[in-house]
Amino acid sequence: MNTPSFIIGALLTAAGGEHHEGPLTINWLEIISLFANAVIFFGFLIWKLAPSVKDGLVKRRQNMAEQLEEAKKKQAEAEAKAAEFAEKLENLEAEVQRVVQSYEAQAEADAERLQEDTEKAIERMARDTDNTIKQEVLKAEQVIREAAVTATLEAAERLVKEKVTDADQRRLADLYVGNLENSAPSA
Repeated sequence: MNTPSFIIGALLTAAGGEHHEGPLTINWLEIISLFANAVIFFGFLIWKLAPSVKDGLVKRRQNMAEQLEEAKKKQAEAEAKAAEFAEKLENLEAEVQRVVQSYEAQAEADAERLQEDTEKAIERMARDTDNTIKQEVLKAEQVIREAAVTATLEAAERLVKEKVTDADQRRLADLYVGNLENSAPSA
């Protein structure tokens, strides 16, 4: 058999033999017992650890599957949002145009309302001015009438003072007293 000498040396050293030059004597019983111990030890480890390793691997696989499903859901949500934003972006110009038209219509309505309010205010001011003018005309007519009556009375008084004599004053006083006496019994 053609086995490298370092493997045999390592086996002999592990088996407790000494390495020396010369004819090799291999203690097969020790090698087989080492091998059997190793197989039993590793078999025992596999027998004890296999269920927990298997459960861990199953849990890890389930965890990875759940993470994959979650990632797929997030990707689908992201794609839906991207599609929604793309649609909004496509409709953005139409939306801007609609908003501009809405503001223009509102501005026109405000301008019309302001024009109507202005016209109503002008009409109200014209009515108020007409009423004020009419009242001032009535006051002026009253003042003119009063001035005319006063002037007429003053002119009549002057005329009476100039034209009435003492005899006329006595006759008027007698006439007045007579009227008072005639009216007193009837009262």
